[in-house]
Formats: sequence, C-alpha cells, structure tokens
Amino acid sequence: MRKIFLILALILCTIPAVAREKLTLRCWGDHGVLWYDEHTEVYYVSRTPYSARKELFTFQKLDQWDSKYYTTFFMPSGDVLFVFDTQFEGGTYTEEQIAAPYSVEIDNIHRRNPIIAVAAEGYAQHIIDFGDRLKPTGWLQNCGPHFSERYQALYFAEYTRANLRSCNGWKVSGDLRNPDNWQIKASRPIDFPYKVGTKHFHTAQEDPFTGALYYTTGDRNAAIYASADGENFSQLDKDDRAKWRMLNAVFTKDYMWWASDDWRRNHHFWRCARSGNGIIDPGKIEDLFLFPDFGDGDAKATYGNIYFKKYNAILFLDRWDGGYERFNDLPVYLYDIDSGKMIHLTDVHRSKACPTDIPWGFRCRAMEMHPKGDKAVISFDSLHPNDMYLPGNENGRTDVRNVVIQLKKKGKADYELVFKAL
Repeated sequence: MRKIFLILALILCTIPAVAREKLTLRCWGDHGVLWYDEHTEVYYVSRTPYSARKELFTFQKLDQWDSKYYTTFFMPSGDVLFVFDTQFEGGTYTEEQIAAPYSVEIDNIHRRNPIIAVAAEGYAQHIIDFGDRLKPTGWLQNCGPHFSERYQALYFAEYTRANLRSCNGWKVSGDLRNPDNWQIKASRPIDFPYKVGTKHFHTAQEDPFTGALYYTTGDRNAAIYASADGENFSQLDKDDRAKWRMLNAVFTKDYMWWASDDWRRNHHFWRCARSGNGIIDPGKIEDLFLFPDFGDGDAKATYGNIYFKKYNAILFLDRWDGGYERFNDLPVYLYDIDSGKMIHLTDVHRSKACPTDIPWGFRCRAMEMHPKGDKAVISFDSLHPNDMYLPGNENGRTDVRNVVIQLKKKGKADYELVFKAL
C-alpha cells in the first residue's frame, strides 16, 4: 500500500501546475476581472489578473447554449452581459433568402436574445427579450466592446459571419433589460459571396483625449466610422482594407496608431493625426512600416496592438490566418514611439499539437490592451487554444490558459519580451 501511495505522489508531483489550470480570463471591468471555468460554467471575479479569485455565479443555460458561445462584458454596475455569438451556430441562407429584399425577420433567423446576470439580484440571470426587433450578436473575442464613462453607454461591434444579413455597431445606455435602449449607430449589409466584401464589424473604441468614437469593419471592404458626440456616426473615408481593417487602435496625445489586420502588401503600421473636431483626419495618415512579406501563402495579420504607456511603446501580436506547413515561426514586433524605431523582438513557434493546416497564433479569448506597468495578460480557451511554444506548453501540450507578457527595457530602444504562465 505504501508503495502505491508513493507512486501516486510521484505522478502528481510530475504533473505541471499549468496542466491543472481550469480558469480562463474572460474580460476586464472597471471594478475587477471576470474569469470562468468552461467545464463547470462557474464565473469568478478578482481585483486584478494577479489577485485572488472569488466565485460569483454559475451560468444558467437559459437558451440552451454554453456561455463560451457568448461574448461577455463586465458592466460598471457589476452586471455581466452575455451576447450570443452567432458565428458559432453556423447555418446558411437559401439562395432565395439571399436574393430577397432585406428584412429583420430574415436577419433574425440565427440571432438570439442576450442574457444579463444582475449583480443587485445576486447574479440572477434574465433573457432580454427583443421580440420582433433585430437581436444583437457578439463581438470579436479580444476586442469589439467599449464602455464610455463620458457617454455612460456601452458601444460594441458585431463580428458576423455568413449566417446573418447585416453587421452593426451598437450603443446601449440606461437599463440594459429594456430593448428600446439598444440602438444601432452604424450598419452594413453583409456581402454574398461572403468573402468578397463586407463580412463584419471589428471594433468599437473611444479616443480618451477627445471623446471621439470609432467603429471599424472588415475585411476586404474595410471602413471606419466616427462620431464626435457619441451619437451620430458617419464613414470617414472610402473603403480601404490596408488602412482601415484593424482590430484595435492605440491613442496618444497627438496620434491614433494601429497595425492592419491584413496580409503581405496590406500589412502596414499606420498613424494618423486628428482634425479640429477631435476626429482623425484621413488626409493626415502616415505609413510608418510595412511588415516583412514571407511570400506566397503568407497570411500573417495583427490581432492586438498593445500599448505599454510605461515605455511609450506598442507591441504587435499577430496570427497566421492561413495554415501552411512551412510557416512555423511568428515574428513579434515592438514600435518605440520615442525613437521612432520598429524592433523585431523575438519569434514564437507553432506547437507540435497544432495541425499545420489551421490558423495559429495570438487569436485570444481576452487580451489586455492597456497594461498599467510592464506586464500584460492574454488568455485562451477551447475555442481559441494556445497553440504556441510558450512556457508551460512544451512537449506539444496546449493547456496553458492564461499567459503573462512582460516587456523589459534594457536600454534606449532595447527591449526583451518574456512569456510565462500566469
């Protein structure tokens, strides 16, 4: 018997801690960080990504879907909003439905009502019934929603697929349980065949220096919409996939900065100055850098522009959007704003457990875009797995859910990037 216990103890001691990791960071809020266990559907909160977690509630499948199929937002009130992400439902329209004039009824075929967990009611959960109105769908997992303190409203951008007829930018204010308070501020029809034009919205963001708000769309018919008052939005410039196809932007006192979510000749790093009304002026856009082109099949795009205010530097986290056996290395770049220098920091590598014919890289469940110090956290789950050789993922495993990125400055425009499991 003693021998059996010794063997069990030895086995348990050799299992890395990360292999037992269960929780995934879902999103940040004004008063904390939201986590969940996708196997038990239990949600937790912590003050920071590094502090102790407290259990909040267990998600109830009021509409028969697990919560991982919803995008999630942690409201300033403490309420948790779940918006169904229709891209995971699948389904296609008939040729007759595509050819028919647009109607909310057709567009609603695959849309579902959102759910809210109300903090003041001990996180009791309610379906927000939109009736015959157009129901919202979810945003891109690591970007797409923004709560504006200035306008006291949640803005979000629908990340739609070919099973919907429109993509929209929403504003939600007041009581979230009242569908009258959900307003569409920008909208586009989805083009068919699906991949030839407008596919979805990408993000909603606010310029903290001026209060200007932006929505962006993708992919080939990429556009940017702007508002100076949080209420009235208009398209700024003609469609341009190299310029306006972005997942998020960085704002500083003088400029808006971003790397494009596109490949090869369209994969640029841009900055743009503002006009007199506080909105960027497309006539003042500057092309600062063209990311290296690795040739035919290169489908490398930027999925996160992370601003380290401590260093006044922007980190670019990319993803291989296409799966090709010969592309096993993913370069990571940093732009030092003070020196105006683009730095190739390191390369990350595809995990052995990741098939060579699928996309891989930094397409994350959540991503800390504005870290307070020299560390940022990114998270993965079963829908967006960690498929890279990062610490804890050696020997072909992909079980690290939450990864800390630490940016260390060694000298002027000289940096080191360190990855470690949280």
